[in-house]
Amino acid sequence: MSTHTDAPAAWLLDALPDATALLDRDGTIVAVNRAWRMFSVDNGGTPEGTGVGVNYLDVCMQSATAGCADAAEVAAGLRAVLAGETVESDLEYPCPSPAVGRWFMLRVTPVAGPEPGVMVSHMNVSRRKRAEQELQRQASEDPLTGLSNRMLFDQRLTSALTQRPGRQSLKDVGLLYIDLDGFKPVNDTYGHTAGDEVLLSVAARLSLQTRSEDTLARLGGDEFALLSPRISADGLARQRVRIEHALAAPHLVHGDSVTVGASVGTYLASPGEEPADSLSRADEAMYAVKRARSQQR
Repeated sequence: MSTHTDAPAAWLLDALPDATALLDRDGTIVAVNRAWRMFSVDNGGTPEGTGVGVNYLDVCMQSATAGCADAAEVAAGLRAVLAGETVESDLEYPCPSPAVGRWFMLRVTPVAGPEPGVMVSHMNVSRRKRAEQELQRQASEDPLTGLSNRMLFDQRLTSALTQRPGRQSLKDVGLLYIDLDGFKPVNDTYGHTAGDEVLLSVAARLSLQTRSEDTLARLGGDEFALLSPRISADGLARQRVRIEHALAAPHLVHGDSVTVGASVGTYLASPGEEPADSLSRADEAMYAVKRARSQQR
């Protein structure tokens, strides 16, 4: 902050709620407000490192050299505004503290006058970002079980099967299509609330059989799917056996022991295959299992 604390510009700058600094045409900080100083302290900075007299471009490039990709983008945007190539530069970035996940919007705008330069502001947008993330979570999550929904599963499957430069070593992608056997009588006999509890129990059992890189989804009704990237045919077969065994155990429903098994179809997809075709083949394999069991009865 300028040492002339009674100057109107200084008081106005301090009145701004966002961490704000004024830079000259070379990118050197000529004034900062109280919020900027507090922002620096909260993030481990010092007045000597981020205050008046420091070149903000140098700070950005030092951070970029240390591996911060956002800093390089900030420097590029700042140079563009200083050069008059654009009237504004914005960047939304995460800035977590040890205890709090925070997000900020950095905005660079030109300042006219006898000593032209730019104004740099860091606006805390954590509340909006958390709301966006919650909406995104709700949009990709099955509301009953908390598992991934069909939309997220399709996105993950598409990504897993996409061939990209540098991914020549991408291995096969395992798919398991799971349809519950004997679930409808649960709803008919005990009601839909009991059926929901069974679905929750099934989801919990399936979750215990997944790896950290897998995606487990409820596709709808009593149908589930599991995406297992980087897996062998033997690994996929073993996973299927574990799932069948886990779902064969009975459920306690209103004091009764009720068995709800599952027909599990598998398909080992190769990179480059169409996602919809791959899932369809797993679905067909599941129906083949279900038909074979019905013929044995």
